[in-house]
Amino acid sequence: MNLKYSIAITLCLAMFIGCSKETLTPETFGNIEGQVLDAESEEGISSVNITTSPATNSIITNQNGGFSIQEVPTGQYTITAKKSGFETASVNVSVRQSKTASAQIYLKAEGENAAQYFSAQVTAWTETSSNDSTFAEVEYQVTNDSEDTEIQEYEVYFDIYTTGNTYSQEERDSSLAAGERNIGGFRKYVGDNNTIDSITVSGTYAN
Repeated sequence: MNLKYSIAITLCLAMFIGCSKETLTPETFGNIEGQVLDAESEEGISSVNITTSPATNSIITNQNGGFSIQEVPTGQYTITAKKSGFETASVNVSVRQSKTASAQIYLKAEGENAAQYFSAQVTAWTETSSNDSTFAEVEYQVTNDSEDTEIQEYEVYFDIYTTGNTYSQEERDSSLAAGERNIGGFRKYVGDNNTIDSITVSGTYAN
């Protein structure tokens, strides 16, 4: 009886140790670095409040508009820049293990021109590969925040940051009614064997 009991205990301990080894997955980390720029002058903007979702550290940009968030868990993040006198803007980045994701955020001054009612943002993006070629699959949203002004035509400019180069994309459309939101999308080739770090709206035009 004691021998059977000892064998049973030994088997249970072995199973427990084996399961523990299988379920323990070490957490991995990367970094985020970027800069907040004036959409008109392309100069860095200081003292901009930077937050992320999922939440990490809330920080303020330096004198040149730069910011850095170190040792964040890997995954997808939305970075939001906010400062009084400017329209709030966000970009999405992918943080990978032991890598630094780059982000550039352009802020437009509130009430800057007739196109003040128009805004655009990247809502989702994925990276796909085919025969060693990398493609960005991007979804974006455009909004007319006016209560009574129709936008006759608009253009949205995108920057796609990869481990190799930075790629640009321009999307255009017309007739965005007051208060209307539209969803658009595009597929962009971004080189061979590249990894995408982030995709941002670098500028807009509306008339």
